[in-house]
Amino acid sequence: MTEKNLAASAQVAIPSVEALSRDLKKKLGQFEEATRKEYEANITLFVELSKKGYKVDSDKLPEFLKEFWRVYRIKADEYEVAVPIIFPSFNVGYFDRQEGGYNIFKLNNYTRQLGDEVPLFLRKEIKLPEGLPVLVDGLNVIYPEGFQESVEEKFGEHLSLVDKDHARVKQGHEFQLLVSIIQSGRIPFKPHPISKEDLRVSDFSHVWDEMEDKSFPLNIFEGKYSFQGDAWRTFEEFGAIGVFWAMGSGKTVIGTFIFSCLKGSKALVVPTIILKEQWQEFWKHNCPRLLNEVDVYTYAGMSRKDWKALQSKEYTVVGFDECHFLPAPSFSRLATLKMKYRFGLSATPYREDGHTDYIMALTGQPVGVDWRKLLAMLGKTYHAVNVHIVKDLQAKYALVRQLYNPERRTLLFVNLLEIGESLSEMLEVPFIHGGTKRRLEVVREAKSFVASRVLELGVSIKDLEHIIEVDFLFGSRREELQRTGRLMHSQVKAKVHDIIMTLDEYEHHGKRLYGLYERGIRWNLIPHLVGISDGELPKKHAKTGRGNALGTETVDKLFQEGYFQVERKLGQINGEVEKRGGRVVATTLFGKLDRMTRQGRLYKIKTDEGYQFKQR
Repeated sequence: MTEKNLAASAQVAIPSVEALSRDLKKKLGQFEEATRKEYEANITLFVELSKKGYKVDSDKLPEFLKEFWRVYRIKADEYEVAVPIIFPSFNVGYFDRQEGGYNIFKLNNYTRQLGDEVPLFLRKEIKLPEGLPVLVDGLNVIYPEGFQESVEEKFGEHLSLVDKDHARVKQGHEFQLLVSIIQSGRIPFKPHPISKEDLRVSDFSHVWDEMEDKSFPLNIFEGKYSFQGDAWRTFEEFGAIGVFWAMGSGKTVIGTFIFSCLKGSKALVVPTIILKEQWQEFWKHNCPRLLNEVDVYTYAGMSRKDWKALQSKEYTVVGFDECHFLPAPSFSRLATLKMKYRFGLSATPYREDGHTDYIMALTGQPVGVDWRKLLAMLGKTYHAVNVHIVKDLQAKYALVRQLYNPERRTLLFVNLLEIGESLSEMLEVPFIHGGTKRRLEVVREAKSFVASRVLELGVSIKDLEHIIEVDFLFGSRREELQRTGRLMHSQVKAKVHDIIMTLDEYEHHGKRLYGLYERGIRWNLIPHLVGISDGELPKKHAKTGRGNALGTETVDKLFQEGYFQVERKLGQINGEVEKRGGRVVATTLFGKLDRMTRQGRLYKIKTDEGYQFKQR
């Protein structure tokens, strides 16, 4: 190359010093402006506290604001960061709890692997172990020379034939080894690039030419949706990924792109029938040939199939939607099917059973973006979230009547089928649950509807305006995020999520709200404990004046009399209690029966019609 050509090339490749200087000044200005606003906001807050009688030494405020956090090392690979609750915009790692006026965040290898980088100003205090440089390649474990002793000490129980730079995985230990390496602070996946022989096309800019619906971006490699193109490149490199983006950011798009680009046998596993229908509806309008190319199963349905027949089949690629289901004991073996490539999708890669690390081990290289950064890239903002505190279930029904507007597209969430039926009857809207046929059709045709947990995963309702959450599954953070995520799919601007809790629920299960907090979603707390009217309530929950205590005592008497020798539905039990002059609201009754199950007195049987209880 001539000197002239080199100079020309340099001019094209390298921005001018003036341009770099302008860009740097712009970014510094933006940072200084954000810092100034945060500082002024907190100064104003302290002035207000001073007016209310609190003693505030304003001269020391600047010093305090320079380092208002406290870091505590809990164990070798985990830290807690305590931040005064007066800094609501501060968020790092995993929000764990509120304690003594402080928000407590946890940082560990798992939060780091999900893309949550330790902020620069905390790195001098937080030093997470990097883990050993170990890669798993099938039944081979690879590491640099000089690490043999450390690898054997850390992972020896899962290895055989340990040599200076490699070892073999013991038969049956593959999965546990992956989990152990991930827990130690490393992502152990050796890249297995997608073979060119498995690709349908080499020019990805033309993959979407056949699409009819142009409502989403056709080019995932440029512009604000370029993070989807980055995910494809990661998949090209590793052949196995877990995509953990926020709801409404295109996980269905990247899944469809992967299926579309690869040849051969393909399968998709989803948690519910309604998600199966939704994927197929998406393909119908955007990539019709996938309707014939991809086998779609539910987790439960696939796990019940002839296992030998499934094991004899080899897939080019298998996708696991809502892949946080995959580590469940009855589903994890699905990840052992013969497949060249795999991907998992989930906005909430958490598990309450402590097996969160298994999600990565069973899917692949994690791909995630901070939700707030992602929304900023997409030009979106969080919707409003209100948490209402009421006296009891009757007060919940009364508040629903006040909040519900039949002119707004509304989804009312419940956990117990009995409460769902009551709301459906009260508001004269459909109730979608496990036994409902053609669920997507009901969603499309009804202006508003009540739904059980079958609708909280992955379902996209583009014109949804309002969620009213009346009943829920105890303290599940994942469920709370998934429910509010239905509004993140919506393209309507004015959206609101109302969560209704009794004071007892808020005190015992309020941790479910922490999932919102760690994603940067702040809620308004609205108490309704004084002067609330019962309103017009469903008869089955009307007051008798005898109280919940008598109701739960009646349940014990029914048990002693042998009432539970046959299966009993929640509604049947409630009816029998009322016949005997007692009263117990549905949530309290379910809690009582659940305790009796844990005590070994009852069996809890899940059916399409709800839970049934029978004496052991």
